[in-house]
Amino acid sequence: MRDEDFVPVEYKNFFEENIDNEIWFGREVSTDIEEGIPNPNGCQKISKVSTTLRNILDSIEWIEPSVISIGPYHYGRDYLQEGQKLKSLCAQMFIDESNQQMELLYHTVEKEIEELTNHYEHWVRSQYSTKKLTTMLLLDGCFLLYVIYCFCDSKEGGFNSWKFTNHQMACIKQDLFLLENQLPFRVLYLLYRNAQFSGMSMEDMIEEFVITNIPMPRGISGILRTDTPCHLLHFLQGAFLGRLEATTSQQQTQLRRERKSFRKGQERPNWGTYKNVQQLMAAGIRFKPSKSNYLTDISFTSYFGITGCLRLPPITINTSTLITFLNLIAFESSDTTNHLGVISYLCFLDSLIDHWDDVKELQSARVLHNFVGDQREVAQFFNHVCGKLVPNPVTYRDVQQQIEAHVERYYRSKTRIWLSQCRYTYFGSPWSIIALIGAVLGLFLTAVQAYTSVFSDSTK
Repeated sequence: MRDEDFVPVEYKNFFEENIDNEIWFGREVSTDIEEGIPNPNGCQKISKVSTTLRNILDSIEWIEPSVISIGPYHYGRDYLQEGQKLKSLCAQMFIDESNQQMELLYHTVEKEIEELTNHYEHWVRSQYSTKKLTTMLLLDGCFLLYVIYCFCDSKEGGFNSWKFTNHQMACIKQDLFLLENQLPFRVLYLLYRNAQFSGMSMEDMIEEFVITNIPMPRGISGILRTDTPCHLLHFLQGAFLGRLEATTSQQQTQLRRERKSFRKGQERPNWGTYKNVQQLMAAGIRFKPSKSNYLTDISFTSYFGITGCLRLPPITINTSTLITFLNLIAFESSDTTNHLGVISYLCFLDSLIDHWDDVKELQSARVLHNFVGDQREVAQFFNHVCGKLVPNPVTYRDVQQQIEAHVERYYRSKTRIWLSQCRYTYFGSPWSIIALIGAVLGLFLTAVQAYTSVFSDSTK
């Protein structure tokens, strides 16, 4: 069957005059894709992953899509052609089920195509015609919205009718959150603003879809949306952090100075005098999960300098999590507003994790849920990747200062050290507490027995 046979009769003339068949059906595409030509402006919201970050890991699986390409950066890859043909079917289903007209959607996107393509690097405009770019954004936007619709809608059918395996579905969903695989959120808005779906609104569907991609062991009740997300990955960043705070000009100056020093080969600025979980535990600090799952919810409480509690948001570590974090790192590194919430969180964890036994302690505290397997792999991720990042210098500063003050106060007092050692020796686990209670009870019963025997003898 020819590709043209999939086109509804009422759209035949429109397709011939406007739609680029090469984009829509994935035919006769060029495999010689021009790789990331430097963007002279350097201010695009959707940029390619920098060479520095690419060199951190040899694998490209966290950069390039495995099933579906979205946007211009990976369009035309030979191994993605099966997914390209799937997109045209899903896009048509979105248009039909949302009760919209393809002509109207096409011209709506076409009117703003110059502004929309400015979200990408400069070379995109010179490599693709307006017709190709309009068709590309229309196709990918409708496909993306239909994927979200099928994930969130409970009606029979959807993606189940395509008979995808769970692995294929997971790969498609993961592809949609790669930095180089993003669409401007404005495209999605233009395509769904007049959509007529029963049940949930499209905004709520997008929110639910993003939330389900957050690797947290516990569910969250809501999400604080960013005011104007650039794309789905930006939306995901807001879901992780709960809020986004703009840095001041002074903080931005300090951050640029630290990044410049880091590029020259100097070490990342030291966040504190402590190093890892083991050393903090030796200073009487224990770890507990935070009450929420937002990465910004990190707090420390010191109890008279004898013991302390560091609360961290619980998080699940698996292969998908690592890929998501790497793309968020790449996005924040290219974000000119310097929202480094995820990078700062990962650097904070990196300051706590030096060895695999640090990972083990965080697992025991139910702060970190490891599904990678080997605890050494988790420690290596934080040491190898996060150790090369530059965080926002003011993020978690209050928590760091509180920890440093506790540690300094703790080691200045021999009494606090002795009390803390007693606490961890005799009250560190339920079994030690039971043993201590048993010993005290044994001494008490022995004393009672001695008392009764003495007084019973004296009364005879």
